[in-house]
Amino acid sequence: MLMKRLSLALVPAVLVCAAAPALAANLKDIFRAARLHDMGYRQAGASYREARTLGPEARSAFLPHISAQANTTYNDLTSSILGGEAGFIFPSGHFTFNANGYGISVTETLLDIRALYAWRAVGATIHAAHQRYALAQSNLVLTVSAQYFAFLLARDDLRLRRAEERALRAEYQSALRSFHLGRAPITDANEARARYEAVRAATLAARNAVRLARARIERMTGRPADHLWPLNLHHPLLRPHAGTLVTDEARALRDNLVLRSARFEARAAAQSAHAAFAAHYPTISAQAGYSYNRADNGEFGFGTVLRDKTIGLYLTLPIYQGGELSAKSAHASAAAFQAHVAALRVERRVQFDVRQAFFNVRNDYREIAALAAAKKAARVALASERLGMRVGVRNNVDVLRAEQAYYRSRRDFARATYDYLLSRLELKAAVSHLTAGDIAELNALLQPPGAPYAPSHGHRPPRRMLRP
Repeated sequence: MLMKRLSLALVPAVLVCAAAPALAANLKDIFRAARLHDMGYRQAGASYREARTLGPEARSAFLPHISAQANTTYNDLTSSILGGEAGFIFPSGHFTFNANGYGISVTETLLDIRALYAWRAVGATIHAAHQRYALAQSNLVLTVSAQYFAFLLARDDLRLRRAEERALRAEYQSALRSFHLGRAPITDANEARARYEAVRAATLAARNAVRLARARIERMTGRPADHLWPLNLHHPLLRPHAGTLVTDEARALRDNLVLRSARFEARAAAQSAHAAFAAHYPTISAQAGYSYNRADNGEFGFGTVLRDKTIGLYLTLPIYQGGELSAKSAHASAAAFQAHVAALRVERRVQFDVRQAFFNVRNDYREIAALAAAKKAARVALASERLGMRVGVRNNVDVLRAEQAYYRSRRDFARATYDYLLSRLELKAAVSHLTAGDIAELNALLQPPGAPYAPSHGHRPPRRMLRP
């Protein structure tokens, strides 16, 4: 009974929590949540931290190795002298005694070419892991921006579809009234209904697209995505940078993270191949040691105390190990060549990606200007068709076509705006890399949900276009 009362008492609190709206989030909030939740980014960070631990291990080959040892033993010894002469001075018998000792040794490598190349290979591996970690953040910036803008575009498309649906429903009802009054044929009403039903179906598809886009963001961030800040289309868009294609390609060959990572991996493979071949070379080391051993008794009836001090040079030269060293050297050389070819392949791909992104940015920026003009022209054409219908020179079908053309121009303009912003990010990612600063730059183009939202109006067509 008590549990039932507690359950009933908790029901209002649960309903209040469930009814509480989710907090509004902008692009920076989504990026912070994705950086904490994204497993790919966290795995890249873990791989980089793991790679950094290889440095001290490789460097230890050049540092002194100091070891100490100690021992103590209890001995129970029975000694019998057989065949000895009568005057043999060492007695036979049963002895129990303790023996103990300690020692310390220091070894310093003076020459080890294989370890030197291995240390260089580890350094290149660490640099490659660091580039991959930075690349993971750059990819996360691009992914978060793409998913965020995909949701905004789907939401804009849904709102425009609903507005178009309302407009076409009104046109259909007007055509139906005109038919009943005998001022228009039935074909106008049938076409208006067909267009209205098609827009209704498109609205349902747009609603499903919004749900899918929201689900992708929630999967990426692990948090609700109900009240995302919209894009402020009144804000002037950022112009493309004034660089040239040749400059961007040269920068990409120097700063692109994918290419830098591939080159470091090729360098690590080359150093590993040198290390495998250097296993044939001799190694020289110096060693010094001190040891103390004491035994209270022994098999000859007396104890001993031994102190030993040593210092010397040691040279080791492998002569033949069954072909193992040659086989490892050949395998490492083949792996180094494969890594070199992979780096060349990445270099060609980066050049193509930069060229493609460069042209996309220029084309999208000009497309925005053209679509802004087309949207304005479609709005004027719609007003003209409606006026012509009132004076009797246009019919309902003409108005329907102008209505759909107007909403289509608004959707195309919104899509081109989001495409342009993503193209800018793709170009910078192809040339170098993306950071949290790029998220902040895009976040400045957003507006809080409470501000007036105009998904179809606002952006003024650019007056001056940059030459490619």
